[in-house]
Amino acid sequence: METPSAARGRGFRSLTTRLIIWTLLAVGAVYVVTVVVSNSLARRMALAAAEREAVNETDDAAGRVADVLHSVQERTWVLADVIQRLDPAQDQLAGLLEDFVRGHAQVFGAAIAFEPGEKLPGDGRLVLYRHRLRDDPDGLGASELGAGGIRFWEKEWYATPLRTGKAGWSEPYWDEGGGEVSMVTWSVPLHRPDGTVRGMVTADLRLRWLDALVREVELGRSGVALIVSRSQRVIAASDRDVQAGIDPSERVLGGASPDTRREFQPIVDEMLAGESGFRAVDLDGRRYRLTFRPVGYAGWSMAVLYPEDELFEEVGRLRTVQAGLSLGGLALLALVVVVLARRLTWPLGALAASADDLATGNLDAALPAVEARDEIGRLALAFHHMRDSLKAYVRDLAETTAAKERLESELAVARRIQADMLPKGTAGGPDDGYELAATLVPARAVGGDLFNHFRDGERVFFLVGDVSGKGVPAALFMARTKTLFEALAARDTDPGAVLAAANHNLCSDNDAGMFVTAVCGVLDLASGELTFALAGHDPPVLVPTEGDAGPIQAEGGRVLGLIEGSDYPVNRLRLGHREAVVMYTDGVSEAQNVDGGFFELERIVETVQRCRHENAIAVTESLLEAVRGFAGDAPQSDDITLMTLRRLSPSS
Repeated sequence: METPSAARGRGFRSLTTRLIIWTLLAVGAVYVVTVVVSNSLARRMALAAAEREAVNETDDAAGRVADVLHSVQERTWVLADVIQRLDPAQDQLAGLLEDFVRGHAQVFGAAIAFEPGEKLPGDGRLVLYRHRLRDDPDGLGASELGAGGIRFWEKEWYATPLRTGKAGWSEPYWDEGGGEVSMVTWSVPLHRPDGTVRGMVTADLRLRWLDALVREVELGRSGVALIVSRSQRVIAASDRDVQAGIDPSERVLGGASPDTRREFQPIVDEMLAGESGFRAVDLDGRRYRLTFRPVGYAGWSMAVLYPEDELFEEVGRLRTVQAGLSLGGLALLALVVVVLARRLTWPLGALAASADDLATGNLDAALPAVEARDEIGRLALAFHHMRDSLKAYVRDLAETTAAKERLESELAVARRIQADMLPKGTAGGPDDGYELAATLVPARAVGGDLFNHFRDGERVFFLVGDVSGKGVPAALFMARTKTLFEALAARDTDPGAVLAAANHNLCSDNDAGMFVTAVCGVLDLASGELTFALAGHDPPVLVPTEGDAGPIQAEGGRVLGLIEGSDYPVNRLRLGHREAVVMYTDGVSEAQNVDGGFFELERIVETVQRCRHENAIAVTESLLEAVRGFAGDAPQSDDITLMTLRRLSPSS
């Protein structure tokens, strides 16, 4: 029974399952990366846009405040210059103040104050002129002329310019007993001819006007805009709760916690130094973005504080939409992949099942029909062709195998017949006056090499030959050559005449152009004379009992079977007791090893030299083993034939 883990493992090995899983993982990873990157870019873009908008809004509001302040300053300078030049009477001063206030919408009131003891127009009892326009539906009201009794010289709006001799804006203050409002005052000194100050011309601005202006800044739902004076006091605020709690004597960080003061004090210092900036700050556990700009002429600074979470609300909504679209897209993709994978892999499954049947040898198994023209259809068509080709191949292989078996059987028979045609591999002995050992190793089932030997009285006839080519044709030509030699050698003892007669016979009816190289000879056992003739063959190697072995210097003729009328000189030498000659075919001298090197004549001589005192059988076997050891794993490329003939004196 299949275990659950085995079933899961088999399921994961399924092409359909892997296609679905890896496709969803890859696309899901792309979705996740896309959402993360797009959200990061959106946050950056939103932050950059918010910074630009906050800076623009702050610059615009600060510019409008600066325009109003500049206008008030200029008009006050003009009024002070008129008073200083014309020195108008009391009733004219009141008219000038009224016209001044009526001519500037943002001016709440104006005043002219002289130094105590200063000679004043009229009866000299008036020390302070102030004109106020009380609020009414039309924005104007009746004028009020104030007289002495107010210790104005103790007020900051009078005392500071008097001390410095320069015009300036006061810090925000509550106008108790006057307009009962929070305000700031612009004061311009009046000078005597000697340059000393004789009084002040002032213009008052209510902070309520600044509140209305900063509330026009786009701040979101919970953002705050502030204008801070030189002494860190809040002049105006966009938040009504903040505005209602303003105490002109309270500094902006006066009631803040130590942590808040540590974080905000450097920013406040930058603001009061007239610098601009954009900062990220934490306030009451909430992240804010803060931009600040200087407000010209008064030394004030405007700050806009808006929460970061409101800034990124659109980014959050975008992230939600993207997540929803991603999940929906993944679900749709999963459905499409499942349907498509099953449509694609079902034919593959059917082909796999059919392939299993084919693997068992059932070549008649049914295959899925070829319906589509796509890659799956071509694969199914290839399976059909493969099955048909396998059936044809198996049929041909069976026929070929049967024919090969018949041929191998016939070749085995031919090899046995060829071996039976050759004489025994050994002959002679101590009592016979000679010993002979020969061997033939064909490269194929049958070969073209041959050897032959027989004794006739006191003569021993021998032949070693090599037919051109290999296989059955060479074997047949070898049989023909051997038969000719036996017939000719029985009638003639001259090896040259035997080869000439054999050549004449082999040249006739030799349309295939085959030929034979051969060494043919006769050993006279009584005298030890060895006569031999060569037909395109290597001369025998002489193995003396004393001295060095080496090839016999001999004359030779052409190969047998190609040119009629060829001559074959007879070579003669005398063998002493236990001296021997070794004949071989080119399968020995041209034997190759795995590196392509040849065995060559030198190795033949070295081998027979080492074993020259051994009998003929040992010499032949030693030389054959040397050839095999040299060739190693290299395949045998040609037939190998060896023959050793040693003379033994009768007295031995």
